Amino acid sequence: MVPSPPQALDFRKQREKLSRHLSAEDQDEGGDNDQEGRDVRGSWSQEARKKRASEPAISHRPPQEIDSSFSGSRNPSAAGSDFARIGSQHLRSSPLASPSASDPLGLTLVYALPSPILDIIFVHGLGGTSRGTWSWERDPSNFWPPWLVDDPELSRARMFTFGYSANFAGPSTSLNILDFAKDLLFRMKTHSGPYHQGDPSVGELPIIFVAHSMGGLVIKKAYIIGKANQQYENIIARISAMVFLATPHRGSAFAAMLNNILRATPGGSTKNYVAELEKQSGSLQDINEQFRNMCGSLELVSFHETLKTNVGAGIKKMVSAGIVQLSSPELRTDWRQIVDKDSALLEYPGEVSSSLIADHHGMAKFKSPQDTNYTNVKNVLKWLKRKSVSEDTRDLGTLDPQTSIEHVPLNVSQAFSFPQHKVIEGQASSELPLEQRLMNILGISESTDEDLDTLTERIMQGSCQWLLQRQSFQDWVSDAPSTSGVLWLTGNPGAGKSILASYVIALLKKRSFAGSCQFHFFLAGHQTKRSLSHMLCNIALQAAMCHENFCTRLIELHENTGIIFGQQKATIIWEKIFEGVLFRIPSQNPLFWVIDGLDEAESPTEMIKLLSRIKSAVRINVLLLSRANKDLLTGIRTLLPITVHEGISADDNKNDIRDYVVSYIQRILPGDQAQEEIVQDILSKASGSFLWVRLALERISDNWYTRDDIRAALTEIPAGMGPLYRRMIELIANQPPKPRKMAISILTWVACAFRPLETVELEVALKPEFQDFYSLEHTIEEVCGHFVVVNRSKITLIHHTAAQFLLQDTSNLPVAIVPSEGHQHITTVCIDFLSDSSKWRRVFSNMQTTQQSSSSPTRTPEFDDYPFLSYALKYWAYHFSLAPADSDELLETVLTFLEETCLLWVNGVALFENLRVLTRSAQHFKTLLKRRAISLSKRSTPSLTLTRDSELRRWANDIIRVVGRFGRNIMENPASIHKHIVPFCPRESIISRSFGSTSRSAFAVSGISSKRWDDCLARMTMGEDQTASKVLCKDTLFVTLVGLNGTVVVWSSETCEEIRRFTHGEYVTCMTSSRTSNLVATAGFKTTRVWDITTGEELYRLAKGRHHHTRTLAFGAGDDEILVGYDDCLIQCFDLATAQEKWNFLAKEPGSQDHNCARYMAISPDLTQVALVFRGRPVVVWNIQRSPSSFIPPKRCVLTEDSMRSAQEGDAWNAPEVALWQPGTDHLLIMYEDTKVVEWNIRDDEQSPYDHIGARGMVLSHDGSLLLTSDVDGTLSIWTVPTYRLTYRLKYEELVTDMAFSPDGTRFYDIRGTFCNVWEPDALIRSQDIDQDSASSHHDTISSEPVIASDDNTRVQITSLICNDSNSLYCCGKEDGTVMMYEIPKGNKIRQIAKHGSSTSVIKLAWSASGRYVASGDDSGRILVRRLDPPSSGKNEWAVFKLIDRRIDEAIEQLLFNTQDGLLLVAGRTTAYVMNVKTKTELCQARHSDQRDGLWINHPTSPGLLVKVDALNARRYLWKTLLPQDSSSIPNLQDLQLADSLGGVQRAVRVRERWLVLEILSPDPNYASSQRRHIELLDLHKLLSAIESKRNTIEGLAMHVRCLIGCFQDQVVFLDHQFWLCTWAMEPVYSKHKRHFFLPKDWLSPTALKLITLNAQGMLMCPRNGEVAIVRSGLKE
Repeated sequence: MVPSPPQALDFRKQREKLSRHLSAEDQDEGGDNDQEGRDVRGSWSQEARKKRASEPAISHRPPQEIDSSFSGSRNPSAAGSDFARIGSQHLRSSPLASPSASDPLGLTLVYALPSPILDIIFVHGLGGTSRGTWSWERDPSNFWPPWLVDDPELSRARMFTFGYSANFAGPSTSLNILDFAKDLLFRMKTHSGPYHQGDPSVGELPIIFVAHSMGGLVIKKAYIIGKANQQYENIIARISAMVFLATPHRGSAFAAMLNNILRATPGGSTKNYVAELEKQSGSLQDINEQFRNMCGSLELVSFHETLKTNVGAGIKKMVSAGIVQLSSPELRTDWRQIVDKDSALLEYPGEVSSSLIADHHGMAKFKSPQDTNYTNVKNVLKWLKRKSVSEDTRDLGTLDPQTSIEHVPLNVSQAFSFPQHKVIEGQASSELPLEQRLMNILGISESTDEDLDTLTERIMQGSCQWLLQRQSFQDWVSDAPSTSGVLWLTGNPGAGKSILASYVIALLKKRSFAGSCQFHFFLAGHQTKRSLSHMLCNIALQAAMCHENFCTRLIELHENTGIIFGQQKATIIWEKIFEGVLFRIPSQNPLFWVIDGLDEAESPTEMIKLLSRIKSAVRINVLLLSRANKDLLTGIRTLLPITVHEGISADDNKNDIRDYVVSYIQRILPGDQAQEEIVQDILSKASGSFLWVRLALERISDNWYTRDDIRAALTEIPAGMGPLYRRMIELIANQPPKPRKMAISILTWVACAFRPLETVELEVALKPEFQDFYSLEHTIEEVCGHFVVVNRSKITLIHHTAAQFLLQDTSNLPVAIVPSEGHQHITTVCIDFLSDSSKWRRVFSNMQTTQQSSSSPTRTPEFDDYPFLSYALKYWAYHFSLAPADSDELLETVLTFLEETCLLWVNGVALFENLRVLTRSAQHFKTLLKRRAISLSKRSTPSLTLTRDSELRRWANDIIRVVGRFGRNIMENPASIHKHIVPFCPRESIISRSFGSTSRSAFAVSGISSKRWDDCLARMTMGEDQTASKVLCKDTLFVTLVGLNGTVVVWSSETCEEIRRFTHGEYVTCMTSSRTSNLVATAGFKTTRVWDITTGEELYRLAKGRHHHTRTLAFGAGDDEILVGYDDCLIQCFDLATAQEKWNFLAKEPGSQDHNCARYMAISPDLTQVALVFRGRPVVVWNIQRSPSSFIPPKRCVLTEDSMRSAQEGDAWNAPEVALWQPGTDHLLIMYEDTKVVEWNIRDDEQSPYDHIGARGMVLSHDGSLLLTSDVDGTLSIWTVPTYRLTYRLKYEELVTDMAFSPDGTRFYDIRGTFCNVWEPDALIRSQDIDQDSASSHHDTISSEPVIASDDNTRVQITSLICNDSNSLYCCGKEDGTVMMYEIPKGNKIRQIAKHGSSTSVIKLAWSASGRYVASGDDSGRILVRRLDPPSSGKNEWAVFKLIDRRIDEAIEQLLFNTQDGLLLVAGRTTAYVMNVKTKTELCQARHSDQRDGLWINHPTSPGLLVKVDALNARRYLWKTLLPQDSSSIPNLQDLQLADSLGGVQRAVRVRERWLVLEILSPDPNYASSQRRHIELLDLHKLLSAIESKRNTIEGLAMHVRCLIGCFQDQVVFLDHQFWLCTWAMEPVYSKHKRHFFLPKDWLSPTALKLITLNAQGMLMCPRNGEVAIVRSGLKE
């Protein structure tokens, strides 16, 4: 035998060493985590065996054992289980088999029973075995699959394991996933038992696979093969479900590392099946592509790991042994995620997914049947069994919230207590998944569990137990009625508060119902998550995903109101979702809210105020964690006095810190005798700060090679966070120039970013400076001095105190970050990134095309191709607002970008479906301008850029206007910003000036004289001779009260169109709405009625038994009662359901003979006080006593000048008029007769007078931050509260009757005369609306000049419109009785052609076919006819001649000339008249049915005939007699009644001289106040015959039509419900229509929509604020 050469022998020794470290017997996929505690030879020490808690040994674990008093008791035992353990079978030898007594290969039956109903097959992964993978500590006694049969629901399931040789140590092999999959199918087909007699074979029962890691790929591949192979079709047909435990569907980054190790090991070899697990593996892509198209019938459940796996200990031992060279940065990482969440989830429709609190190995190993992870997997299998076996088909989605935790999977309660794919009643199955739908409603874009998962990974086993011993916490979690519901835990920075919060969340989720806990982490480095609105929406989302009743009602609330809650202020969200829905749902289970980082929230005091308002049918227990600063202490003591406050001291967490240090030191220095010395040294400097300890340990881990290195490192680490941060800065400064520059750039981005950046985002952002990072994550670890951490691909600072240090305390250090310069740099990078117009125009076009063609709600791949795009689009303006205020260069850069790329930027933002980005950006512009004004005022020389400053202000205003008027259209079609927006912008707007000549729009707008934006969005009239007296805003609606009979008109705030009307039936003196629901109450002299505003239905009616006038109304806290206040000072509370009085309170002193009547009353928002206003008396405030036991005297607001007056003289010289309660305070705002306003602090009895306001009427915004006043001239002013500084003024000369703010405070309404005006000034987009920025910018310290605006109300409104047949002229009638003629297309006025009375409105016009005659009719029944002579050679002006002046005794419905000009039809309500224009005489008249239901037209071929078209028939009449042409045309009573029931013809459009398209509105039988629209086609040629043929109803078209407009080039033109102008090419059956352009929101008044006219050239004419806007060439696109 030839001896082996020395080198070969050496290789064999090295391979033996490697085998001891990478033995398949000691590890699963991803590397060996059991090396801790072994000596170099690989054997376990006795001490290490005792210490080992799981496989692998992990120091960071969530709480597994909780005190029984909190977790409840569950003691299922496997010891007494009656199941058959089947030993290993003798398997035929095969290339895949390597038999082992303990871990057999092939398909092995491990539990059998007579008459099974289900097969469960367990498939291990890479490096695993058929039993070891499923056994805790690889102990056969902990083999858990047989535990399943202890559960009655799974007791009739057979259990199999499948083993295959997939070790990554050992000789080279050609096996791959395909081979393993084929072997699995072969074993299933040929398996022969042992079974009980008569039992079915594999493939005859439903099959559920449970697969760990690579095993999931094996079963997917087997399914693909079996689907294509007929010999396996019976088996494949029985596979019902697959459960994946950490399966790398998209590969694992660890696979490449493992193969690198094997490749670098002498004598080692790579494995094909390991290579197949790498990211971007072709094999994986092939499996995924095929499986996606085949798995539609399968139930798929995926679990992902949440803890990192320790892969470093074994590698370091191999380094020490000389087996592997530590040459790659990736080998230096001890802990890593083997399979990340993105790879572990399939993200297929219908897939159910969740997490297990385990590392990669622990996903398949459970310590006992009480293990939470085991319970989760078991419950999933039970659920799948129910779906797979017909024996029990109950849906777990209907489980009652009371269900025990044993029956509801923890951490997957979203999937099983309320499946994500469940369809709510009324929700189409094709809509978004439930969770995504809720996220859209609530404006949540990120997973609610992301922050929790990050923190859970860091929980150390056995930590945080000290909290359980605190009596305050025991009381809080026990939910005893006598205990406080609010617990506040405070501690110093870095004391582990967030870890403690995640521990409590895990504790609560182990209790009887996992859905009882909702949580939020306020993060200083994420501006959105600092928002109070976001926090509330986050809590609501979690509650909705666990509580079906709440979820259903939340969706109904959105559908009824249209509110997108993510766009609302916190107070609105609180009132609508929490007070209006959640707090009204009774439950025996309390809700626990865990809110961490309260001190990092944008407005902690506002949060405390909301919590103080909790009045709920379900108990709410709140845990707050934060630092204890002065403001919080004051706020909580004042607003939440019931709060129990506990501090976290150094003694509380000292044991946790010690365990953490010991665990860490043992990992890097196993068995070292100096461990205790090092531990003590660290603890002596820790001062209770986990953060300091963490940074110190990371510093040590870089210097662990010798004891001297460690001691030196310990000596260099200073005590305290400040000194430690400074030392870290010095380490960065001591690096070579390039790494130092790289570190500064990274720190700048991370410290200044609006939100944490993804690694791929930062890599793009750094590309202008540094390109082609080998690994950015490793670069960060190497150069950033431990300031920066990367977790789940997100880059953040290690703690928020690090951000404070870097941005505030580095000015005197060798490395300094100047915040303003950092923001300037980021602004420049973002703008440069977005400035490639040609590139982004192409990209955005592709994105929109993909979005519109895709039915999937998920983001299109193009978004992922440009990872930095979203950040640059959304946040560049934020950084701009915080850049140096005096930087003229940056201002020039921004203005150039806007002038060239603004439309493209808007396009991109719209693709991300959040236009609030634009309004926030506009406010960011204004913020910078305010800062520049201060900065420039300090300069000694004047600035040369003031004109450029004004340009930026104009950009800000234009952006706000564009969003307000076109936002909905841009969201629907982002590219419309290029084609459809610019023509509608005023000529002097900066958008029009910048893009008017380069716009891609094909149409143009003329006829409007206004060159600037108009603050008036719309003007609505209430109807004929009707005037509104009150206006009220409610969600996405507003309401006007009209007329003596108390008609309530409901309008859409989006389109300003009337939605419905309902009538109280008597004069209404008072109207109010619920703050939390859809209810509106109206009070008349005889009754008080309550309505559902969304349907117009009357819900309750209370008879009024008193003769006094109602002065105020207020809904009770639960909307089940109403408070009514009368002018005799009595307040009654009624139960709405029974209409019975519950209690009453008389606001008078006992024995008082004072009979003065209150002129005004106001009940406080909390329903505890009432303010009464009397003429000549001070304002009085009473505490409302429902059952008074003792007299509480009222408080009086006596002004200084009245303090010496006697009662005989009158208590008040200056009489009060109105009193308003300020929301959230006990302050009362009082307006006096002399226009002075006084703010009265009732509690302290302090008055603050304001003489400069000049108010004759006033109203507060919903949140009390704005005051709107009107003066004697009709001028409106808006004042900020509490400073009462003027911010906006609108001059408008007409008296104001009533006013109201919209709920979000960005719009206001007023009533003047017969109009309700809607105002939307850009000045109302205020800095406090940019909630994310309020704490990080200078908004609150910078004042600005008020905006002074005026509205031209001198223009008389247009009431009728018509154009001539030659399409060169149009006439309009106006509300002052004039008829004016204008030329087309410029809209220049030619002359007045008629004048009715000045108090009448011209409502009908007719123009003869020759153009010579114009007829006009007004609302008094007067008709004028004029003859027109055009200019000729002898005269330059139009001549007008009077012909007829006639009045009828009823309303005019229609005017019509015959085709030969000689005759005029005047149709009244009940009578029609024919007049001879030439002789100026009346020819005839005839009574007919109500003209409002029909329409008269000329006969298409016979000049002597005209036709009346109604909803049922078209009848021919003689022009000269108005008699029917024949007897068949005489309508009978039955026809008239039927036509009336069918509705009325609204418009008729002639097409091709043959067809008449009719728009018919008929009553909706389901909704009394609604109407249904029909579109019918009438063949005019059929009118030549005696009998009319049946009409054709165009099915499908009516649902798109808002109103018919006209005809253009043989196409029907109409407005759709989104107010797009559309054309339909006539066809027998509707198939499609084409959209051309949309109308601006401020054109959409109800009057304008009725008068819109289209001429034969396709020019659209639309009345707007007394003018006619003309849109040319809009239909030629």
